[in-house]
Amino acid sequence: MEAVIFSLSFTAAAFLIFLAFKHFDKRLTISFGLLFAAYLGLDDLVTGLPSGSSAFSLIGGEWNWSGKIYSLLLSLVVVLGLGIKPKSLGLTLSQRNLKASLIALFLFILWGFSLGLLFKPSVPSVETLAFQASMPGIVEELVYRGIAPALLLGLIRGKEPSQGIPWAVVLITAVAFGIWHGLGYSDATFSFDPMSALFPFIGSIAGGWLRFHSGSLLFPILAHSFANVAFHLTALIGLR
Repeated sequence: MEAVIFSLSFTAAAFLIFLAFKHFDKRLTISFGLLFAAYLGLDDLVTGLPSGSSAFSLIGGEWNWSGKIYSLLLSLVVVLGLGIKPKSLGLTLSQRNLKASLIALFLFILWGFSLGLLFKPSVPSVETLAFQASMPGIVEELVYRGIAPALLLGLIRGKEPSQGIPWAVVLITAVAFGIWHGLGYSDATFSFDPMSALFPFIGSIAGGWLRFHSGSLLFPILAHSFANVAFHLTALIGLR
């Protein structure tokens, strides 16, 4: 029940975030804002299924592999059901501004490394490195830098994106991503960790810019994955 309450609360928060930025882009409509918020809430719910019941845990281990797989399946259903084109999601290997994307990738790795030195994670297992190199980058970028922006911009039934960076959309998805990481609910009490929200929010601003500047999800996925791995690899510094 707590998972449902959290997901509904996050849905409401996502819609309020949408309303706060709606007037900065005339393409944003209430109907698509509701669809965006409902999708993010449902994504949170399916991602958390293994935490609520072991019956939903298809893959064992330290990390939530099963929840990320459920998120991917939901994404597939939404994309096919709404007729969202791959180009509207950034699912293309064709790149614009390749030099800028490579520089951004390097800065993301440096960012992850710096956060690792700051927060000092524990020594990672092989599973931790495998998970961080794959699941968060692929799944979360598809949700927050692919599908969510497409829904906000109404890119369904074959509609294609226009050129340029939709900054209102970048900000909406970045704030939502930060809140998703910082918000908590347990024992009928909400909590919020500003630090857990701040760094994903900052990374999302850069990731959102990179997605639209490059015209593709490829570099946001690589940047997210490499930064996560760099964060955990800092624990190996100083080991003999």
